[in-house]
Amino acid sequence: MENENTSYPFLNSDLAIKHFADTDFALKQGRHIQDFASDHKLFVFIEEHYERGLKMYYEDLFGMKLMREETDNDRYYFLSFPDDGRGKFGKDNRSKELEDDRLIFAILLLNIYKDKFFEKKEVQWQELQHIFKESEHKELWLQLLYGNLKPNYSPNEEENVKTKVERILKSFESLGWIHFINQEELHFEILPAIDRITKLYGDIINDVEILQEFLSNEQLS
Repeated sequence: MENENTSYPFLNSDLAIKHFADTDFALKQGRHIQDFASDHKLFVFIEEHYERGLKMYYEDLFGMKLMREETDNDRYYFLSFPDDGRGKFGKDNRSKELEDDRLIFAILLLNIYKDKFFEKKEVQWQELQHIFKESEHKELWLQLLYGNLKPNYSPNEEENVKTKVERILKSFESLGWIHFINQEELHFEILPAIDRITKLYGDIINDVEILQEFLSNEQLS
């Protein structure tokens, strides 16, 4: 057949013709693809071709590994960028590591995900507010979020914090770690791929002293 790709035959499949471009773009943007919502068709494509040339395609052409991980019987895929850069794809497209304030929130969501056990993994803004203002580490959270400690905060201060948190959550949605049910109300579901945080930052997730030191000395940007 004319124009067939003989080096990577999977590119000639019907699924590749329909879904490879979207899958490739999502992976290179750092998304964790799982069998959920609009990612379902991309997930099916990767499942079908992972061992049939797709994994080799990224290794050969870009120096990146297409990884497959499982958590709680759920599977997800993502590109692992080399420690010394981001492969041949270019260094300006995605950073491997999260910014510090986003890491703190990712760890928070990971803990919420694990605490819910057999419950739905849904979270609402009121639940986050309760953690920020009523939990054991509330003073540290308030310092991080508001930049100061006082009995009450103005409506404008509250709205500014909500906007900052929304911005972080939107970045997590693009990574495939959460799915907004209602973005305006900050109602979302935490997805299994949040487990990726365990793989990346397992050395500090349970180090309470490090997390407390960060919360005590930083402010959410």
